[in-house]
Amino acid sequence: MNSTTLLFATITSLLLTTTTYAGEVEFNIDGVNDDSSKLYVQIFKGEENYQNGNAESATITKAKNGKASISFKNLDKGDYALRFFHDQNNNGKLETNLFGMPVEGYGFSNNAKPNFGPVSYQQIKFSVSDDVSKVVNESTVIY
Repeated sequence: MNSTTLLFATITSLLLTTTTYAGEVEFNIDGVNDDSSKLYVQIFKGEENYQNGNAESATITKAKNGKASISFKNLDKGDYALRFFHDQNNNGKLETNLFGMPVEGYGFSNNAKPNFGPVSYQQIKFSVSDDVSKVVNESTVIY
């Protein structure tokens, strides 16, 4: 067998035996109260990335009264968390009061709600696995 044939056979073998996984997360947000602004949504892979604010992916979409749906595709297997805010004044940032509490709508995956402090990663994490090709997660805006 010459070297070109051997190289081709090796590459073909790797391509046939190596599988990659590309999962999808559909995130549904309910309770949006106007349609003249935007929703900022971030997805994080793993607790460390969430704690450090290193999003795996992010998107901005036009807010619509009622329900919004955002999809993140081509995700590797693992634990993820989502957070979002409703930028009601269209300035690109989440507004807070003097105590640091949001004054614009916000929320998290698993419909987690803060209770005298921020939600924990354990409350908002969910898994993307090769058992299911599409994970659906839901939240309601907290105003």
